[in-house]
Amino acid sequence: MPLHFDNVRKAVHAMLNDVVEQGFKHSLEFPNDSESAHKIIENANTSLTDIINFARKDNLMHNADVKQEAFRHTIKQAEKTSLKLLSEIQQMRRHQIMTKHKLKKSDLVTK
Repeated sequence: MPLHFDNVRKAVHAMLNDVVEQGFKHSLEFPNDSESAHKIIENANTSLTDIINFARKDNLMHNADVKQEAFRHTIKQAEKTSLKLLSEIQQMRRHQIMTKHKLKKSDLVTK
């Protein structure tokens, strides 16, 4: 099935909007990570803009096969970027949970 620019744009938006939502959620749950979470959100927004701009340029290609390959590459790039950023959020979350867990354990030992 051939890819169209609007479908590519929607897919890219969906992937990177997930990063933004997860980043905001993390910053609300763990305010001390707010600055790091906002940097990830900024990276997602910048990546979104860059990837969509590349897709717009790809849309101007006249060769349909080359255009389709470019669109597939764009989607793969968005997926790779969003997974990398989601991984960063997950690592921050894991660190916060482990820190919280350790603090609870130490509180139990000292009491």
